[in-house]
Amino acid sequence: MFQRISRSRTWSKVVVWLPAAWLLVALGLDLALARPATTVWREPKRRLLAFSDQPDNGRSTSSVHPLKNDLVMKMRLDTGVTWPVAGTILFLDPKGVDFSGPGTLELDVVRSDLSLLTLCLVEDIPGFTRDDKWQSARYECMDQELVPGTPSYRIPLEKFTTPSWWYSAAGILPSTLGPERRDRVVRLVLQTGPGTPLGKDLELRVSRIAIAPSNAPRRLGIWGAALALVLVHVSLLRLAGAKRVKESVKLPSPPADPYFLPIEAVSYADRERDAVVQCIGHDYADPDLSLEKIARSTGVPVDRVTHHVKMASGLLFKAYLNKVRGEAARKLLLETDLPIAEISQRVGYSNTPHFNRVFKELFDTTPTALRDGPRNEPPASE
Repeated sequence: MFQRISRSRTWSKVVVWLPAAWLLVALGLDLALARPATTVWREPKRRLLAFSDQPDNGRSTSSVHPLKNDLVMKMRLDTGVTWPVAGTILFLDPKGVDFSGPGTLELDVVRSDLSLLTLCLVEDIPGFTRDDKWQSARYECMDQELVPGTPSYRIPLEKFTTPSWWYSAAGILPSTLGPERRDRVVRLVLQTGPGTPLGKDLELRVSRIAIAPSNAPRRLGIWGAALALVLVHVSLLRLAGAKRVKESVKLPSPPADPYFLPIEAVSYADRERDAVVQCIGHDYADPDLSLEKIARSTGVPVDRVTHHVKMASGLLFKAYLNKVRGEAARKLLLETDLPIAEISQRVGYSNTPHFNRVFKELFDTTPTALRDGPRNEPPASE
């Protein structure tokens, strides 16, 4: 009798502590497998390089230097090019850093005179990237609004996308390389965003930059497995208890465990913006392309089309459309022998003199002069 009671008490202790043991094992695996953040700034041997549009005949200036634990960037935009730019390049491991998978870029700002900062991850592509051609390294960029009084920003890596200008500069189609991988990121670029005022001394001081991979899928898998074991354990206990009840007594069946469907968090503003930008990139050759046409094609109201174009490029709709058409025309002028009148029509201008005027405003040269001049690509702004 004593032996039977002792075994019963031992079994009761196992029943109580086994689920807790499973959860402790899950916690240990969670901590052991978590991927740490990769520090981009605050490493003593990090190479820095300030750049501006001066190699392209611009007059903007930029400088960068460490100050205690902070990275201090000073910039001043000036005229000379269509889109003035200045910024800093942070060089990472030459072999590349793996930023693939979900995660965030963590940015701690001490001071900023910029309202919009453009950040770019620069990825080495085996077999395509060349040391003598900066355009051959893939750029994935995004614009981050810097709000006064906000010291920290956590930017999801999926917000970084390859801009259309990079495909034009690299001379390839988006389908050639496929989606971004981010498994060999070699540089991080911080530069002035669209709409930055000219002629003002600007300063950006950053105390920390890091890439934090998301361990959520892995952790959910670990904790999901632990929870499943606990539920199986409880279910077995219920079955064992049910066997001890007389068969003549009917017990109500236990309620089913709740089932949760994952809810996808969707940013409709980002989805609308992507739809608008893709529509313009696809239909720019339509000479009658207008805000109303884009609104009908995308289902986005006209006023929001204007807003999304402004947020994506810093330009009004007509100026952005001219920019897209001008880049397409420039590529055709340099890479084909098509007549200028035909190129004008191919990129959406039915009036060739009007096309010439717009092209002159964009590139400070005429289509004829561009084609007659040297066909070398412009030097890197880095």
